Amino acid sequence: MRVRLSPTRAAWLAAVPLLAAACSGGTSPSTAPSAASSAGAEAAMAVGVSGLQNGATVTDTSVTLSVSAKGYQLSCAEAGKPNKAGVGHYHIELDHALVNMYCTPTAAISLQNVALGKHTFTVLATKNDHDEVKDTAVAIDFTYQPSNPLPDIKAVANPGTPSIKILSPASGATVSGDFTVKVQISNFTVSEALFGKAPLTGYGHWHLNVDSTTQGMMGMATMLGMSGTDSFLGSTLGLSPGKHTFFVILVDDQHAPLNPPIEAQVDLVVQ
Repeated sequence: MRVRLSPTRAAWLAAVPLLAAACSGGTSPSTAPSAASSAGAEAAMAVGVSGLQNGATVTDTSVTLSVSAKGYQLSCAEAGKPNKAGVGHYHIELDHALVNMYCTPTAAISLQNVALGKHTFTVLATKNDHDEVKDTAVAIDFTYQPSNPLPDIKAVANPGTPSIKILSPASGATVSGDFTVKVQISNFTVSEALFGKAPLTGYGHWHLNVDSTTQGMMGMATMLGMSGTDSFLGSTLGLSPGKHTFFVILVDDQHAPLNPPIEAQVDLVVQ
């Protein structure tokens, strides 16, 4: 990942490509694509982007990009699962900081807390384990000059230690297909508008991972997705039947786990 972070955050994200083989999410080696097929799939993955011309001046407080996948199919349901030839999603970065993962034809990006002046969006084809195909990235430079700027969100001091608790599904529940993870967050404010922006004390969001957490250098390769609300729609697609552990992890605006880590987990049975 090409994210401009502190040394700790940079080291955490730099390890992502090394984790792809280890964080298999329960798929046996016999079902993994060969190195040759994986390399061929990566070379074919690209994106087409429209909706904002290079060098444009943006006067609105958000931007909507239209993105098409070239050489692969978009599937957020398989994000965080083993890589599969011809399947993936795409990432959007703002000034080389990850905003979010997407698999829809359009993606709206808030310019909350973005300074006036010149900026760059980068759109990257991305494999299931969030490894980006940088050779085919599309960069769009723009100048942000809003007609009615959004007031900046400021850092806050919470009255206690942040916490996150899984409300549902219950431990031991059986899930199949799409399922919703609902959480309760205390002493911490989640904000989708701040995804990829400079970290603010008291603000961030949470990630949902499967079978691996962010302890040590693990994290993005098994991330199903991220949420700026109290719920996330997950999918069992790509997971082997049986017991799996799902983790919810509080992270800052640039997706690095809080220090010390604050997370919760639940064991579920995939049918």
